[in-house]
Amino acid sequence: MMLTILDSFSDGPLDWVKQAFIPLENGDRSALSMTRLTSPEGARELLSTYLDNFPATEHRARVSMWSQWYFAKLLPSWTVVNLLCNWQLPIEPDRVFLRLGADGLPVQFLLAEPGEAVVKTGSLARFVNMIDSHLAPVCHSLAMISGLKPGLYWNNAAIRVGYGITQAASTQADISDGWALLAARQLDDGRKNPLFEPVRHEIPGDETSARYRKQCCLRNELCDHEICPSCPLLLAEKRKRVTL
Repeated sequence: MMLTILDSFSDGPLDWVKQAFIPLENGDRSALSMTRLTSPEGARELLSTYLDNFPATEHRARVSMWSQWYFAKLLPSWTVVNLLCNWQLPIEPDRVFLRLGADGLPVQFLLAEPGEAVVKTGSLARFVNMIDSHLAPVCHSLAMISGLKPGLYWNNAAIRVGYGITQAASTQADISDGWALLAARQLDDGRKNPLFEPVRHEIPGDETSARYRKQCCLRNELCDHEICPSCPLLLAEKRKRVTL
């Protein structure tokens, strides 16, 4: 079923969805279990090739950049399949494997199982497994090795989930559950929703106003990256100029 679903994206506007995932083959030694990312020690080892390319003074910002690559490879495609096909690809770290490039950046995900049909539509329940089993431990581990707060990584992840939702919308899929996720302050069980409002309009209630991230991703600390146009630091500076 998984291959049938992924093949359905071939040669279409969302062909990148198929490229994100392939089945795990027995004996593939290039595949790294994502359980490594669920502990600070494992995360530090997994990111070592990437971080070794940069001075230690940049490492906290570089971990944030690595997470952006990671979430960009994983979450938009996973979200599109979830909303468009009502199919939940594996997301538990022990069922997801990663192939890294020579630079240490994520290249492709390998899935140990085909996944299963989404059975709880019309609520946030379809996303709970992604939040609890994958994003929670990964964001915690990345925060620990970078010395940053987990909220930055949740923000990085939520923006990529949001991109997946907008791409699913381009196919006329029912994305109501997706937007409900990003608009909910709390999950169905009353817990705080860490993916709530990853971007906000400059003027609350005015959807035509510029949008800015909830938290800065630290691109501004790196000389080889331009500050992103949605950086909240730009909004803060803009508001500062207005008050002077």
